[in-house]
Order: sequence, then C-alpha cells, then structure tokens
Amino acid sequence: MKTYPDDYTVSEEAMTLDSARSLRYTMAVPPSLSADRPCPLILALHYGGQVTPYYGKGFLTGLVLPALRELNAVLVAPDCPGEGWTDPVSERAVMTLLKAIQNDYPIHPQRLIVTGYSMGAVGTWDLVFKHPKLFAGAIPISGMPPKGIIINDPGTPILVIHSRDDELFPLESVRKFIQACESRGLRVELRLVAGVSHYRFDQFVPALREAVPWVKKLWEIEAPIKPAV
Repeated sequence: MKTYPDDYTVSEEAMTLDSARSLRYTMAVPPSLSADRPCPLILALHYGGQVTPYYGKGFLTGLVLPALRELNAVLVAPDCPGEGWTDPVSERAVMTLLKAIQNDYPIHPQRLIVTGYSMGAVGTWDLVFKHPKLFAGAIPISGMPPKGIIINDPGTPILVIHSRDDELFPLESVRKFIQACESRGLRVELRLVAGVSHYRFDQFVPALREAVPWVKKLWEIEAPIKPAV
C-alpha cells in the first residue's frame, strides 16, 4: 500500500495536451491517500487576472485548501489556458486534466466536486451545464453563469456562495438566475455572506468551510464508499 506524507503535499505540475501545449496546474495531495481506498477529487478554478505561471496556486492555498481540507480530497487547480474558463480550449484542457488525475491517483469516480471563484465561478456553472452528471456537486463562489447559457438539469446539486456586498456581480442578478434554475427543478441553494468585498477571496474561507457538511451529505446519499477490508 502506497502512503503519502503526514500533511497535504502541495506541488506545481505540468502536462502536455494533445495540442502540444503545456498545461500548468497546482496539486494538493492529502495525507490519507492510499491505493486501496479511493478518495474525492476537487477541481478548483481560479479567478481572473493576468495568468502568470501557477496562478491557480494562490486560490488553492488561500481558499480551497484551508476551507475543504477536512474532506481529505485530492485538490487540483489548473492555470486557465484560454480566454477564460468558458473558452473551448480551457474546457478541453480541464477534461484532459481530470482524466489524467483519475488515471494516476485512486479517485472515487462519483466524488468529483468543482468549485471556482469569480471567473472560476463562471467556469463552474459552465462545466456543470455542459457535462451533466460528471460532478457530484458544484460550488460557484462570487460569480454568475456565462451569458446565453442554456439552463438544463445537470443532475448536480449546486451550492452558491455569494456576498451581499459584491461589487462585480450584484446579488439580485444572482438571485434571479437561481430562481430560474429552481423553476426548472434544479437543486440549487444560495448561502450569503455579508461585509465581504469581491476582491477579498480569502475572506470566504469560513463560508466555504461551512459547505463541508453539505458535500459530505451528498456523498453519503449518492455515492457511499464501502469500508476497506
């Protein structure tokens, strides 16, 4: 049985895509990872800005890992290779990366979560609708779906985290979209925080940490793991 260090190991990685382009990504591997017990996989899509090498690392280590470390999941944060996460170039790269991680690590196929902040939240919504039933759950934070997106039922519960004081994505616009989703039978829940600027993603750690029971409940209901023997 292969085991890993006593705490999460964070590393900067790269892979070659079919187009011969290189995709950079940051990984965080939990201490509990072992070959005989599949673990969850969390895809983390970073916010916008000038994408410098390993740009996703700050998002991963500043928000996702501190908030979700209790889930003992493999965390992966790619650098956006296209013009935003909704770019087909980015979508193909993410799908390729997910397959590679699932091939190389003992990943539970029904415990895949996607989360993202701002531009990453836009990408989270986009991936959920374009790839129905791929994700066990989705957590978009401080972002709206891309314009013109077709609302369908992806079979994925969605937990939206948003600030009442968001300067970039007004809360009322988020509410209206969620209401449209609910009218079509989607499982969408909105959780609000107050007094937090859109530009302080690190202040969402408590709110994202509070999503841990929501995720665990999804896994127990929809994809329980049998104890190792």
